[in-house]
Amino acid sequence: MPHAYLFTGPPGSGKATAALALAAAMNCERAPGEGCGECEACDRIGRGIHPDVVTLERQGASHTVPIETIRKQVIPVLGLAPHEALARFFLIEEATALLDPAANALLKTLEEPPARTHFVLCTSSIHELLPTIRSRCQRVIFQPLAAELRAELDGEAEAGDQGARVVDALVSGLSSQGARGAEETMRLLQLGEELAGSRQERPKPGQVARSVRLLASRLHAEARRAVLEGDLGRACVLGAQARAALDCEFGLTEHNAQAQMAIDRLVRELLAHAGAAA
Repeated sequence: MPHAYLFTGPPGSGKATAALALAAAMNCERAPGEGCGECEACDRIGRGIHPDVVTLERQGASHTVPIETIRKQVIPVLGLAPHEALARFFLIEEATALLDPAANALLKTLEEPPARTHFVLCTSSIHELLPTIRSRCQRVIFQPLAAELRAELDGEAEAGDQGARVVDALVSGLSSQGARGAEETMRLLQLGEELAGSRQERPKPGQVARSVRLLASRLHAEARRAVLEGDLGRACVLGAQARAALDCEFGLTEHNAQAQMAIDRLVRELLAHAGAAA
């Protein structure tokens, strides 16, 4: 298999999910080359905690990958064998986030990588990448997905079981009770705390934003269902709630908002929309 892939395609076409699936398939204990999704290796890769499958996170308000990330997370381990995996993977969810010094630092590694080391770069804007980066990778083109499959990939697969469970409970509470009663309000606020990670092991950077994106998708689906049922008033409320969730996700990803404060504000906005319609 090639040592470096470049996954290209529109946002939401499943590039980052496919990159994780590739890493899992190469390291699967039960079905090597395919991936079972259930063994320890597949599970840890899917949850983003495998030591040999590293996603180079974007940092700061600029949401870029600086050269320090390459120097600290990539270069020091290149001369070492993987800790436990058959193959080590470095994943970059949006390769245009590589600052020029970081991209240049990767060039020699992409040209002559050590054995059992692979890179998967994903991008929605291939022409913004350095030609020297493009020429060192095998390109795989992704097409837009159907809306239902995109929601599944952007939702459950990225938010994780815990995030999806909390999102389901939030949507259920908002749909059935709205802002009726202090007890229900407190329950929804507590769910918001859990979503932000204050009532559980703190999630990885970006995990909260992906859970909020899933929440927006679920609320949007409920709004569409309400329209089909002829309940336009409820559809408007759900649409406003979905918009609030998208605004929250934008703040988390683009402005590096503090998760607990952002989620607390979001839940109160969701309740306010429900209360206004009651």
